[in-house]
Amino acid sequence: MGRNFCIKCGKPNTQLFKGLCRECFLKEYKLLKVPENIEVEVCAHCNAQLINGKWIGRGIPEDEIIYRALENNIEKKVEDSIIDLEILQKRGTISSCLIRANAKVLGEEITQDFYTEVRLKKSACPYCSKYKSGYYESVIQLRADERSLEADEIKKAEQLINKTLERLWENDKLAYLAKKSPKKEGVDYYIGSYKAAKKILASLREEFGGLVKESPRLMGRDKSTGKNIYRVWISFKLPKFKEGDFISYKGHLGIIKAMDSHGILFHDLDKQGMSTVLWREYQKIERKATPEDIKKTTVTAISPGRIQILDPTSYEPIDLKFKPGMEKLKIGDEVSVIQVGNKTYILW
Repeated sequence: MGRNFCIKCGKPNTQLFKGLCRECFLKEYKLLKVPENIEVEVCAHCNAQLINGKWIGRGIPEDEIIYRALENNIEKKVEDSIIDLEILQKRGTISSCLIRANAKVLGEEITQDFYTEVRLKKSACPYCSKYKSGYYESVIQLRADERSLEADEIKKAEQLINKTLERLWENDKLAYLAKKSPKKEGVDYYIGSYKAAKKILASLREEFGGLVKESPRLMGRDKSTGKNIYRVWISFKLPKFKEGDFISYKGHLGIIKAMDSHGILFHDLDKQGMSTVLWREYQKIERKATPEDIKKTTVTAISPGRIQILDPTSYEPIDLKFKPGMEKLKIGDEVSVIQVGNKTYILW
């Protein structure tokens, strides 16, 4: 006689599932395998998680970290099980959680509840440890050439610095401002990573133009790798002139219209056209006047090829060459002029 009976309840002559009758099998069967306790190492400052030896993610809400920990530690016995997660109670760093599973087994729908605790082990990731210690790899020294920085220039530069760091922060965990140090001649910005400092510098140059000089300094030696440790000081000087200033370049007078990382765009008052000077030619540029030097005067005569105005200071007549663009001027019109040396230019 065969032993076709349930090893738990003894029911004879029944279909067995792993030695159990259908009723006992469904009672014993577990839809999930869930550990009693789950521990997750989390950075107390940025909420990054230590997973397989690597710090991953930043700024993730604590509840989401707990739910992710539950999902990553649940082992499904039935592939299409429907799982619901709930945090029942929080006690400090320990959260009591409910995991409810629903699935069909042997054609019957069953629901099971599982309970576990998730403990968040708080520590500090290497990046936050560096931030808290004031670690930096580069210093951007904001200055102005042959003049003082203006308050609006510093404000605009700091807006660009903060905006660039925010954009980089997701992928560069050292993209932070470690310290700001005002100086008599400008401001020093201590940046967590040299890579971030270079990106900031690119943004500043695109906005202001300017001159750059890097000076690496040996700070010591990494005991673990044997490599030298450098910090890089980056001198960033805004030019001695600004948009709207009048400059002289190769004997030509011009008004600066724009500046960026490539060069200086100016309107040549001699050629009556736009020209560009690259930054490598910076030392050949001389500032001649500012918008405050512009004066008003009056057109007193117009003849073929010539136009006459009054000197805005001495009121003596000045005879100038009639240039394209002056066709709309009439006798008696008020015009703006700039005087550089013994030359007078009509601005229109």
